Amino acid sequence: MRHPFGRIRFLPFFAMLGALLAACGGSAATSSHPAGARASASAQGTLTVYAALTAQNGQLLAQAFEKAYPQVKVNMITGGTGLLLSRIAAEQRAGGVRADVVLLADPTAMAGLSQEHLLASYRPPQASELPAGMKGTDWVGAFTFNNVIIYHRGMSLPVPQSWTDLERPVYRNAVEIGNPAYSGTTLGLVGYLSRHYGWQYFRTLKQLGATMVASTNTIGEDVASGRVDVGISLDVVARDLEAKGAPVELVWPKDGAIPVPAPVGIVAHHDSPAARQFEDWLLSAQGQAAVEKLGYVPVSGTSSLIPPGTPLAQVNWTTVEGQRNTILQTIHQLFGQ
Repeated sequence: MRHPFGRIRFLPFFAMLGALLAACGGSAATSSHPAGARASASAQGTLTVYAALTAQNGQLLAQAFEKAYPQVKVNMITGGTGLLLSRIAAEQRAGGVRADVVLLADPTAMAGLSQEHLLASYRPPQASELPAGMKGTDWVGAFTFNNVIIYHRGMSLPVPQSWTDLERPVYRNAVEIGNPAYSGTTLGLVGYLSRHYGWQYFRTLKQLGATMVASTNTIGEDVASGRVDVGISLDVVARDLEAKGAPVELVWPKDGAIPVPAPVGIVAHHDSPAARQFEDWLLSAQGQAAVEKLGYVPVSGTSSLIPPGTPLAQVNWTTVEGQRNTILQTIHQLFGQ
């Protein structure tokens, strides 16, 4: 998922948020509801959700929720995570964030919002069933994006089966990867692979002529067009292209696809029954079925979108957040992005 900040990094962005909070007299978020209170079935009114989804998927998700809870009208504002964070900063400067709920594509971005006290402290009851990598302070994963390998159907190269296969000379000048300065999902990928295989992994990719672009969607388009044969992208990107008839195939790496939770949280001082109802619904069986229908992998239970027995990596998002600067600086030095 692309973050349109250009050369601006998230760290300065959150520093700016901190300054805005100080100027506005911001303080730690407190819930307006008693501890442990559950969302009411009679929740009603309008709920504004900032979601890092396509406009089409955002509206479909809103409609699914409204069908379950017709007394709540969802105002769904969609865009990339970076664009939504910029909007949050501007609104905070103007007097307060207008969203009730945020649903992003980067857990480390949510960590920054939480550190700046822009998220309410609420945890849905289903959160206790999620693995540690699918939840954090003031947020839980609603579904997952999975970093995978995609390739152009009919290419002359052998089909890679693992992340380490891409270090083979046969893939010289054939691989495209995302930029973690723009893409939160790629940040998780680079953070995990650099710890698992060391930075030599990315040095080798660069030495073999791997190229870097900002967005995982761009990688999908480039592989589909044949501009490159192999890309590191997302499962949902591959599925969307396959549904359109594009010559793209997906490989679940045998050394583990790298899942990235789509974190959802309630905005500070917007902790309402409707907001809780939306977050609870996303993690319910009904909500998880709705996101799976849109092509996203649910965070609970099994999914037909992932082949049985597929290994999935476990990413420590606290570690990735703490090493963000090192990750971005090192990848910039290697790829000049």
